[in-house]
Amino acid sequence: MIISHKHKFIFLKTRKTAGSTFEKLVFPLLGEKDICSGSTRDGTPALNLPPDTNGHAVPKPIDGYYFFSIERNPWDKVVSSYYWHQHIKPKQFGNMEFEEYVMTCPLLPTDWDNYQKCNMVYKYEEMEHMYMTLRYHLGLDIDLDLMYTTRVKSQTRKVEDYREVHTPKTRNYVSKVFRREIERFDYEF
Repeated sequence: MIISHKHKFIFLKTRKTAGSTFEKLVFPLLGEKDICSGSTRDGTPALNLPPDTNGHAVPKPIDGYYFFSIERNPWDKVVSSYYWHQHIKPKQFGNMEFEEYVMTCPLLPTDWDNYQKCNMVYKYEEMEHMYMTLRYHLGLDIDLDLMYTTRVKSQTRKVEDYREVHTPKTRNYVSKVFRREIERFDYEF
């Protein structure tokens, strides 16, 4: 989560959508009164974070601020979530097969209800467009070379193509759980 009073925007950090990477790239551009959830795990410090607030807290809209987030192809997002949970919670998920994870995990990264507060939800697959828009409308001078080379959590993933991991059962289940995201953002498997 970022609330930038300096640039008049609110960033809703959702799960498995490059939110930590975005925080890392934007952090140097924030003002001293701005708020950033940061992450010690990702090497981005927290800035003015209220007590008992986590990185995925949903901030309230502020009049005149651009409120945005990022969404990702749900089938890809779930694969990313699987490998991430295996990495950070090995006792719980380390030996779990992908299909079991999808069918039983209460932590699948659906954020649909939070998007209703946003002015814009950008697609993960179109990040360059998002960064260019933020540069033009908010004056965020993010180095596009860094956008292409900074990957905060990608080292945990063991496959590039999410389709390699899914089974017909997981594919169908994800299409039901993420039905609204798939419809709204025109995602396909």
